[in-house]
Amino acid sequence: MNNFFDTTIYGNTLHQWCVALLYLIGAFTIAKTTFWFIRKFVKRLASKTKTRLDDILVNMFEEPFVFAIVLFGSYLAINHLTLPDVITAWASKIYTFLVIINITWFTARTVTSLMDNYLRPKMQQSNSMDKQVYPILYKMMASIIWGIGVVMALNNAGYDITAMIAGLGIGGLALAMAAQDSVSNFFGGFTIFTDHPFKVGDRITINGYSGTVYEIGMRSFRLKTLEGTEIVIPNSQVTNSIIENISRAPAKKIVLELGLTYDTPPAKMQEAQKILKEIAKDNVDVNDDYATYFLTFGDFSLGIRFIYYIKKGADKLQVQNDMNMEILRRFNEAGLDFAFPSQTIYMGNS
Repeated sequence: MNNFFDTTIYGNTLHQWCVALLYLIGAFTIAKTTFWFIRKFVKRLASKTKTRLDDILVNMFEEPFVFAIVLFGSYLAINHLTLPDVITAWASKIYTFLVIINITWFTARTVTSLMDNYLRPKMQQSNSMDKQVYPILYKMMASIIWGIGVVMALNNAGYDITAMIAGLGIGGLALAMAAQDSVSNFFGGFTIFTDHPFKVGDRITINGYSGTVYEIGMRSFRLKTLEGTEIVIPNSQVTNSIIENISRAPAKKIVLELGLTYDTPPAKMQEAQKILKEIAKDNVDVNDDYATYFLTFGDFSLGIRFIYYIKKGADKLQVQNDMNMEILRRFNEAGLDFAFPSQTIYMGNS
């Protein structure tokens, strides 16, 4: 029987192969048992505590820890065998690479999970801009962790990272030159997220286009005009354009030019101005700093300028409609006639 296990296969006795196989089987068995134990008892125990931190750590530690047990069993199995130097060197590199990748996996899972449980709820309670920044921040953090982990894994596995990074740098420069528009749009989006010139729901005017912002992406943002059409504007326009954020104005100034007929006496002109002030005072959506002026003797009318300010948050069009209807009603009641374009022709005796 001993002679059977002393049989040599590929430089190792059958006994060595069996022990290596037992290491692997044992590692998988322990990993499976550990996985079951964590699911059955450790998670239940963590769920009974007041803090969520232990639940997060247990959930994130579970799979990388099981994978680490399998890696350790594989390491023992390989080291128990007598293998050619080339295979041993490659196995060592692969093992080192996988260990660092496993640590990176655990780190990335933990950090992103902490962000999901602690940072995202706070950002969702904030303004809509923060809600859109979070997915970008989440992906950026995960990419950074994985990028560092892969670089460290390759470096410790014996690869020349310097040459690789230099190659990536040259390739990145070529890609940036080939995609200048995309890069400028990306930085334009970054400007929107950091400088906050507007947010979703704001009414803005940019490059002659006016509308309500209803979506902001990393390449472009979208406006919805009063006509109901959709306008897509590249983010790069933000960095070199003048933007008027109408929603952030404390009030909307309205200048109304009214013309009364030339047969209107001075007392009636004063009454007209008094009526306009009363209308503005009675409207709850109009600020107190309104004014009226008798400014012009026009070609066919006596001109009154009426200035008032609609409060922020009020429906501008509806307020203007209500003000105009009230002016028309009160002027008609007071016998104040609006002028219309007319000419009087005097003909002399021939």
